[in-house]
Amino acid sequence: MIDRASITIALEAPCASLTSEAELQSVVAYTLAAEGVAAPVALTVVLVDDAAIHELNRQFLAHDEPTDVITFPLDNLEGEFFLPAEAVRELGEIYVSCERAAAQSAEWSTTPAHEVRFLVVHGVLHLLGWDDATAEDRARMLARQDMLLAAWAAERQEAT
Repeated sequence: MIDRASITIALEAPCASLTSEAELQSVVAYTLAAEGVAAPVALTVVLVDDAAIHELNRQFLAHDEPTDVITFPLDNLEGEFFLPAEAVRELGEIYVSCERAAAQSAEWSTTPAHEVRFLVVHGVLHLLGWDDATAEDRARMLARQDMLLAAWAAERQEAT
């Protein structure tokens, strides 16, 4: 497990019924550990409605429509860069539309909570450098998301 991870979760009112902060903390921490992140990191996950994500998409990505997930990487370290041992690496922010998640869950025959977790894992992978720009990269990333969520769910099942 990651030592000293700071995972901030914010659930806007319409999204609070879909999941819990504890559940999202768990799936984020599991994903980070599975991806080999051992150093202290910080990231924020915010669940919003379509109107909020539409505004973010328009303002920062010039797309005038709502979307399911947007990531804002804050950590763009390239080359040789060393953080002091006590430093926390800021990965970035993940915004998920709970309304898009609910709609997509019907399309994929899952639950809204599962779709939220799926999108959060997608966002974490993006913050860690995964890309889905090509069909091949997208297929690889989606397969990784499915594997991570299945393993996370199995681990939680074993714990109960």
